[in-house]
Amino acid sequence: MPKKLNVPLTSISEVKRSPMDIFLKASKEGSGVYVFNREKIVGVMLTQKHYESLLDEIEELADQLTKFKAEKRLLNGTVSTFPDSAVRGSIATSLPSIDKEDDWE
Repeated sequence: MPKKLNVPLTSISEVKRSPMDIFLKASKEGSGVYVFNREKIVGVMLTQKHYESLLDEIEELADQLTKFKAEKRLLNGTVSTFPDSAVRGSIATSLPSIDKEDDWE
């Protein structure tokens, strides 16, 4: 059985009767609402605001993890670094220019 958090509960029948009431409950509690069907968790209902905040948190954590992995590689000395000119060549030191023949309209 999945781990059950301390969040509000409802039945699938209640969701069918009045889904907006479940969203109001989720909003009031500031969490998701577990939806049960025959004593089994079948889903969780979240408000749009809560769902988007969870997505933002996941993205932030993924960014932090990427940063920590990069820092670990640098600290372990397992990453070779190269100067910009070695990667991009002469374009790295040249000033950008606009070709007069380019049509910008």
